[in-house]
Amino acid sequence: MSAVKIHVPPVRLAKLLRTPGGLPVAEAVRNAGIGLESLKGECLSELKGVLEAAEGCAARAGGQYDPALLDELYKIVATPIGIPSVCGLASVDTALISLSDLLDYLKGQERWDANAAAVHLRAFRLLLHTEGAADAAGTQAILAGLRKVSQRYARPEGSSA
Repeated sequence: MSAVKIHVPPVRLAKLLRTPGGLPVAEAVRNAGIGLESLKGECLSELKGVLEAAEGCAARAGGQYDPALLDELYKIVATPIGIPSVCGLASVDTALISLSDLLDYLKGQERWDANAAAVHLRAFRLLLHTEGAADAAGTQAILAGLRKVSQRYARPEGSSA
């Protein structure tokens, strides 16, 4: 007669979960920071290209409202949103968001304000040139001014605050 043997295989997954592996968190974060820092130069050159394209597009607009041109400018400045923050340029990201908001408000009102767009583009250039870190108080003042300019167009023309 034969005997029944019950064989229970060892659970390797439980053993693998208990064994430590990989890099410690602090080292992984440090390595990620080094990797992001290495991308900063490339990020800056890409953002300079975005700035030049946006300035060229805004210059073509002149003083007249052109919905196709406004859409083109919006696409130019909205596409890189988020990238500057990853590269340590959060102030540039905030300026791009403010400019995108302004363009959205102008499109909703079917109007164009070359001065408001130019202020945003000059601030974008300044923040990009200083890499947004030269003067924290100055940077915050610039960003607050941009928010005021874009928020002016958030309200309908007839309302006053």
